[in-house]
Amino acid sequence: MTTVVDDTIDASASATLPDTSVVQRTAVLVTGRDIAVVTEPMLPLADGHVRIQVHAAGVCHSDIAAIAACEYEEPVHRGHEIAGVVIESRVTDVPVGTRVAAYVGDGYATHVDAPPHHLVAIDDACSLLDAALAEPVACVIGGVEMLHLTDCDDIVVVGAGFMGLIATRYLALLGHTVTVIEPVAVRREAALKAGARQALHPDEAAVGLSDAATVVIEATGGAAGLELAGSLVAVGGTLGILGYHQSDLGQRTVPMQQWNFRAITVRNLHHRSEEQVLRWMHRAQQSAALGGIVPSLFVDAELTLDDAPRVLTAAPAAESAIKPVFILRSLG
Repeated sequence: MTTVVDDTIDASASATLPDTSVVQRTAVLVTGRDIAVVTEPMLPLADGHVRIQVHAAGVCHSDIAAIAACEYEEPVHRGHEIAGVVIESRVTDVPVGTRVAAYVGDGYATHVDAPPHHLVAIDDACSLLDAALAEPVACVIGGVEMLHLTDCDDIVVVGAGFMGLIATRYLALLGHTVTVIEPVAVRREAALKAGARQALHPDEAAVGLSDAATVVIEATGGAAGLELAGSLVAVGGTLGILGYHQSDLGQRTVPMQQWNFRAITVRNLHHRSEEQVLRWMHRAQQSAALGGIVPSLFVDAELTLDDAPRVLTAAPAAESAIKPVFILRSLG
């Protein structure tokens, strides 16, 4: 895989030295389904904030779905999976040169400003690419922790997109035996590399699973995936919904009679606590530093901001990238 560096940025410059000359940034601006890459002025850095030169920004499929639904009628910035280097600081304990992952909302840009409580300092052994993906890994960590897995050895994960693969890796590291259900062959292969015992096509699920599963995690965000996941749960078992359901405004029809009769527990594995997200982001980058959950292994499209109009408006397809990332500066 070849890393593409945005040629509008001097990748040879030292990222540990202050760059107080920055007065503008390149950023992605979303209006409806229109995506523009613009140059815009930056305000003087506010007290209690740092300015980060972004090195990598993960593309979240929630942004793609929101743009497809034309949710942003007024111009907005998007992007919440970033890592980079502090180039200006008005915070005593976050000096210039600090490598950080940041929890922000305007991360598809060359520079972002953030307060210290939205930052996670990066371990020396954690790459900037892995750190940029700490937020989605944090979502998986938090979701899995909502499940009661003390007496559960075997777990089924439906969907081997990025979130499903991270869940598979995390569960495998915890010692669980994981079966992944996924229609796309290359993603089934990725699931096996992530630590799954077996990876089955949905058509093989009924035969490949000898018994119904005590815990099934749905990680597709689609109606068909949710239906399949629910059908695989054993009587008295748990269905964890990790997929982010946005298409068709998230409207889903589920077989409640079957779910009721089988006494299924359904858990929403999403959360909305910023404090918890930052805690789990810290764990995520530590895990990457130790070689545990290494999300960069699933990055299969490295892009520049100029690719944003194409990437953020791409229709879902079987051959879609598992995890695209904008590379804005050298990751070396």
